Amino acid sequence: MKIKNYTYIILPLLIVVFFLIVAYFGNQWYIAYQINKGNMEMASIGVNYSYIFESFNNIVPFWPWTVYPYIIAYPFWTGTFIYISIRSKDSMYTIMTMAIITFIICGIWYFFWQSTVYDWRFTSGIFLNNDVLTPRTDLSFEESIVLWIYRSAMPLNAMPSLHTLMSWLCVIALRMDKKIPTFAKIIIWVLSLSIIISTQTIKQHYIIDVIVGLALAEASYWVLRNSRIVKVFAKWVSSFSKKLRLE
Repeated sequence: MKIKNYTYIILPLLIVVFFLIVAYFGNQWYIAYQINKGNMEMASIGVNYSYIFESFNNIVPFWPWTVYPYIIAYPFWTGTFIYISIRSKDSMYTIMTMAIITFIICGIWYFFWQSTVYDWRFTSGIFLNNDVLTPRTDLSFEESIVLWIYRSAMPLNAMPSLHTLMSWLCVIALRMDKKIPTFAKIIIWVLSLSIIISTQTIKQHYIIDVIVGLALAEASYWVLRNSRIVKVFAKWVSSFSKKLRLE
């Protein structure tokens, strides 16, 4: 088939990306903006949920090499969405709707009930004297990548874990398409689980963040899989795509 036959994927993908940016980065940018304005109370915003399943959190190791699945998450999610969309428009619109609604829920949750993993990052051993301004000078290559991740995003938007949510939506997409080749299933399952595990082993999320992310993804599936909302969203997006000559 010609590439132009897949242009119907463009708008749904852009919509998903837009809601992700607003939900996750929008909250980060807002807090950074408040801090830059001198509202330093925003600098310490967020609840530390490490006390939930604390014994588990205490035994989670720091494995810097697991940063690799973490950093390929975005291209992996994009590739999976495109793959699922090529196979089935119905699956595409269902996953799109689940992503939109769960991102909205996460964005609202982050705004009103922010959580933090600030202290969790110190258990990585990357920093000296629990000071984010003084990392060790002998960091390995993988540890340097982890440090870059820490510095690229504030230690907020922890619960629910969006990395977990989005990876599990990929798994849900597999369950909706029973005819996906075994090889593709293995790749998506392995990478999805690897990303989820990496949120723990590079100290980006507590286990409760992962559990809530999984629960939110599953809830969206069971609530929306046969919902009229999916059909309404699909009709709107498809109509707009046709106006843009993408369909």
